Amino acid sequence: MSQLLSIITLVGALAAGILLGQVTPVRRFASSRTFGAIRTWTLAVLIFAMGFRIGRTDEVIATFGTLGIAALAFAAGTIAGTLAVLSLLFALRHRGGERIARGAGASARVKVSWLRLLKDPLLLLAVLAAGFLAGFLLPLFPGANGALLITWILYAMLVVIGIGLSGSGIRMGEIVRHPDLFLLPLGTIVGSLLGGLAAGLALKMRPGTSLALASGFGWYSLSGVILTRLDGPATGTVAFLSNMLRESISLVLIPLLARTRFPHLAIGAGGATSMDVTLPLIEKSCGPRSVAFAMASGGALSLCVPVLVPLLYHIGV
Repeated sequence: MSQLLSIITLVGALAAGILLGQVTPVRRFASSRTFGAIRTWTLAVLIFAMGFRIGRTDEVIATFGTLGIAALAFAAGTIAGTLAVLSLLFALRHRGGERIARGAGASARVKVSWLRLLKDPLLLLAVLAAGFLAGFLLPLFPGANGALLITWILYAMLVVIGIGLSGSGIRMGEIVRHPDLFLLPLGTIVGSLLGGLAAGLALKMRPGTSLALASGFGWYSLSGVILTRLDGPATGTVAFLSNMLRESISLVLIPLLARTRFPHLAIGAGGATSMDVTLPLIEKSCGPRSVAFAMASGGALSLCVPVLVPLLYHIGV
């Protein structure tokens, strides 16, 4: 119920922005450089706050040395599996040679140096690292982990994105009929589970535990709580860390994936977070048209988490 309320709130913030974008003065402001600067700086603050939250999370600091390797393996495995399965699905769908249309904000396929290609991911990583160090080292605001700040910044970003969508000329009817609306959550689920199985096999874990760890799809809080109840604090901590790491790794990968032949891979990498935390970066990297796909995929994956985690955990028990 709480997750359904969260989805409704996020969609409401986006809808509020779309409605605001219909007001003439707001629409004119949305095309200005000042509006673009506001979007960029708000995104930077959001990522800094995420790093701050990680640095203030006791589970991350206390267990990263022991359980962190397993968490990193599952984060990397679920992302790699998702990208592999989605690449295959997209390649099959476009095997006739059809080019994938990119949104207005997405990068064209042009020759650029590696330094320029990595500029945005490295900047994002630097901002995330600065936030982590601030949360871990500085004795500011003791007891605060930045979660409330992230929530309100995210709502503000969604309103801003909605304003931009209002003037983008996107036809929602075309998106609803688009195959990617179905392929994205399906490929993410299958790829995450396969990648989780591979990581679990390498770590000699029981298949049910591996599948349950993989089916958090980036929603670290819920999957961590469920698996703590099912299998104890160690497994719960791995779930928490692996999904938090998936979110962080996705932030670095999204600008790179948006430049590939299949830019919607950026949405799959984010998993359930594509409807909230990674949505602003997806919109910036892939274009306004990607927002509807990201919201739909992230929402569908989020609703699957409380069902799949306990269901898959019992496989092989």
